[in-house]
Amino acid sequence: MESHPLSPPGSIGLLLRLAHRRAARAFAAQLQPLGIDNRQAGVLLQLGQAGPVTQRRLIDLMGSDKSTMVRTVDELEAHGLARRMPHPRDRRAHAVELTPAGRELLARVRAGADRAGSDLLDCLEPEQQRQLHALLTRFAQAPDPADSRELPDQPSS
Repeated sequence: MESHPLSPPGSIGLLLRLAHRRAARAFAAQLQPLGIDNRQAGVLLQLGQAGPVTQRRLIDLMGSDKSTMVRTVDELEAHGLARRMPHPRDRRAHAVELTPAGRELLARVRAGADRAGSDLLDCLEPEQQRQLHALLTRFAQAPDPADSRELPDQPSS
């Protein structure tokens, strides 16, 4: 198999980054007429899948940080797409849920995501598309090797 200039040995991270950038641009182009960005759309998609969840859970689901998530939920609230409400089982927490306008926009976000995905995968045969999806799913769900590494011994004080 001939090597591609962008794929020298050990460059899986670079290839994933380039693929992510291409996918993010395609998705952003679909979102532009909707007036939201990829970050906001990601939260809408998570809320549509997971239902009302705490901001902490959204942070975990999205791999985000606290300040970014607070800002994103604030923006979605300002646009009437999501709202914070008291958590039914934890009075210290708030659940974030979609509003009716958020659910309506979510349908358009999903349609845009489907169009972007179809456009991106158009360069592959149907069997290659299925294989890529299966491999990426397996890759994304695999345990993170960094999580299993032992931390170096800390010097005692």
